[in-house]
Amino acid sequence: MGRIALATLLAALLLSGCSSAPAVDEPSYRKGYDAFGGAYLPPSDEDRETVEARCDVLLRSTDLSDPDFDLVRQNWIAGCADAVEGKESRV
Repeated sequence: MGRIALATLLAALLLSGCSSAPAVDEPSYRKGYDAFGGAYLPPSDEDRETVEARCDVLLRSTDLSDPDFDLVRQNWIAGCADAVEGKESRV
C-alpha cells in the first residue's frame, strides 16, 4: 500500500510541474500595475490590445537603462493594462 501511495504522490508532483500555464514574473507585473502610482484612472472603453499598446509606449518612454527596470516586458504590460482596465491585481 505504501508504494502505491508514494508512486501516486510522485506522479502528481511530476504532472503539476509540467503545467502549460506560463509563469508570471511577479515583480514585473507589480511594477506595471503600479505604473500610475495608485492614481485614479477613469474606466477605459478601449479594447485590451489598444490598452496594452499604450502601456508598451509608456514602458518604452521610461529609462530602460535604469537597473531598477530588470523586468519581463510582457508581464509589466499585463500589469499596466490590468490597472488601466480597473482589474484587481492577478498576482
